Amino acid sequence: MTEESLVTTAQRLQPQLLDHFMNLINGQRLAHAYLFNGADGTGRQQVAQVIAMRLFCQNVTAEGLPCGQCAECRRIMAGDHPDVVTVVPDGQRIKVDQVRYLKSEFTKSAVEGNQKIFIVDQVERMTTGAANSLLKFIEEPVGNTVALLLTANKNLILPTILSRTQIVDFIRVAPSALAEALAAAGVIPSQRYLLSTLTESVQAAKALTAEDWLKNAQVSVGQWFTAVCAGDERAFVRVQTELLPLATNRDLQGTILDMIVQVWHDVLRQQNATVTDDQLAFPQVAKLSRQLAQRLSVDRLVAIMTLTLETRSQLAGNMNFQGILEALTLQILAQIPR
Repeated sequence: MTEESLVTTAQRLQPQLLDHFMNLINGQRLAHAYLFNGADGTGRQQVAQVIAMRLFCQNVTAEGLPCGQCAECRRIMAGDHPDVVTVVPDGQRIKVDQVRYLKSEFTKSAVEGNQKIFIVDQVERMTTGAANSLLKFIEEPVGNTVALLLTANKNLILPTILSRTQIVDFIRVAPSALAEALAAAGVIPSQRYLLSTLTESVQAAKALTAEDWLKNAQVSVGQWFTAVCAGDERAFVRVQTELLPLATNRDLQGTILDMIVQVWHDVLRQQNATVTDDQLAFPQVAKLSRQLAQRLSVDRLVAIMTLTLETRSQLAGNMNFQGILEALTLQILAQIPR
């Protein structure tokens, strides 16, 4: 992505937030620590980078935006500016050596001027110890520094950090706009609604559909759901034989859990309203989910939904993925009337 397209993307995704931050910088009213809370695809990374560019840009435009062409803007985009420190997870976690690097940089003054900015993406993937190191910096910043902490889920952030940062919630992409973008990207109709519940990024959606991963996952979750609805204990076996092989890393494990939430959400949505197949995450089991919506009481269905929603926090707590799914399967089987 070029510098110019980065600014354009940030303007398209978060025009009001971008204007707000450009005005803060222009008035020298930028706070020293922010938490950007927004799902993938909402532009949290792009806005953070544009803020960094604006702080160092040599040729700010008449609209108050970074030019994207000067040497400073280009260095920031290339990740080659000594006063813009960016950290992203290495694999599934922000690792110890990355934290050491951050702590070392926290104690240093700016190299080329009087301004320094830190951008830490997916900060929820820090250990508690690393997060506490961040907390010390937030409480006792060195010099003229700004920290932009980025997360897709502020509920996973330590309360002490939440209380010491200015929280900025990013506006979600409109489902209709995302559906149009997915259609333009060639995503088949039966996968569009499901994808719109899993991500707000067309790029991330394409990654999920690559090599038929989403197609296979949609089928496997649907088959697991069918077995559970029938009170069939073979649903427990499907966890190991069908779902586990699809979840080859922590991110995909989380996606499988989100898909299970959505297949039950399809049932809940059909209890009091008519929902067409193209408005369901799992249209291939639409008939079954409609039948279940009539069979289950609201209280029982809410209990099942609560169980599915708890799986995400269990995964974040480093519980074993297979164990989470097997326990969930047994708990839901106990809720389904025979």
